[in-house]
Amino acid sequence: MPGKRLPGGRWAVPVLGTLLFLVVLAIAVAITFPGDFLLSMIRPALGQRNVEIDARDSSFRFPLGIRLTGVSVTPAGIPPVLLDEVTVAWEWTGLSRWLPARLRIVRGDASADLRFSPAFWNPSRGTVSLAGVSSPDIPLPVFTSSGAGFAIRQVDARWRIEGGKVSADGSGTLRYLRIPIPAPESPIREARLENVELTFAVRGDTFRLSRIIGVYEGSRVDGTGEISGLRSPGEAKVTFLLRVQNPYEGRVATLFNMMAKNAKNATLRIVGTLAAPTGEFQFF
Repeated sequence: MPGKRLPGGRWAVPVLGTLLFLVVLAIAVAITFPGDFLLSMIRPALGQRNVEIDARDSSFRFPLGIRLTGVSVTPAGIPPVLLDEVTVAWEWTGLSRWLPARLRIVRGDASADLRFSPAFWNPSRGTVSLAGVSSPDIPLPVFTSSGAGFAIRQVDARWRIEGGKVSADGSGTLRYLRIPIPAPESPIREARLENVELTFAVRGDTFRLSRIIGVYEGSRVDGTGEISGLRSPGEAKVTFLLRVQNPYEGRVATLFNMMAKNAKNATLRIVGTLAAPTGEFQFF
């Protein structure tokens, strides 16, 4: 019985052989590249965004990627950010979602995993997953000087860029969300929510929280929030409206009894700039 022919006739085997040879050759050459050469492939793209990068070691990642360790990233006007590991890769498995480009950042127990559309140098959409990230990992003055802070357990979001504007939708859980309230007229000095669940959206430079659930001073709370003007964090406006579900529980009960013995419900309202908000209880 005659054997079956490969599709494409007599050219199939030479073409496949040539492609295989080129792939193996590319991998072999990439593995032998010195670390500085691999790093130099990344620097120009970041330099266009006023970001400098350096690494203790760099290596090729099979099948197509670069792995950096002992990384220092310095955005313009911000102190260097030290990272344990950064991986930039093209993963064929991501083609099914049309998000083949991947950037993974690790610092201690914190990690950020971003996946991009094919044009990773100018992506139009992607996903981001954050785990173990907290405000001390982000060198912004609004966190280092004001005392505001957060600690993420897990946050996942999808984002896109249309007409030069960024939008995103996501959800997640936080160990805590802390908003200091330095205004002298405020009856509370700090609003710290524990075990927070949230659903959020980003539209341009506005961060909207459509759902917040957590624990404040031992009492369950739920509500909404918004931070606008994120391009200038020091001047960003904040608005949080949190309903105290049972004001007779936890430490908030003392304040509730002192200020509004005849009321049955309480709302914690926080407004002002992100650097200097004002907090007040509304009883009814």
